[in-house]
Amino acid sequence: MLAAGLRELFILGEDYVSMVACQDEIDVAILSALREAGATGRQSGEIAAQLDIDHRDISRRIQRMNKRMQQEIGEYIIQKQGHKWKVVSRLRRDFLLKEG
Repeated sequence: MLAAGLRELFILGEDYVSMVACQDEIDVAILSALREAGATGRQSGEIAAQLDIDHRDISRRIQRMNKRMQQEIGEYIIQKQGHKWKVVSRLRRDFLLKEG
């Protein structure tokens, strides 16, 4: 209960998120593409074209990354809004704090 209350105070760095959520370089590339897209996000097809993989693989990989992060920290890191995937706002903020 205490950890859940303090969760918002923890800053999640991109290295940590990549280590926990990503299984291979394609997952890392998907996370990087979404990070670069910012608050506008990207469609699966756009990411797939950029990485030269099947667009259906993008959604499956994102769901697996979310599942690993859900087990680790209790929350998803990527959300779908409309037809676009985007990194949750808290994580975008944390990535900016770690860069600065």
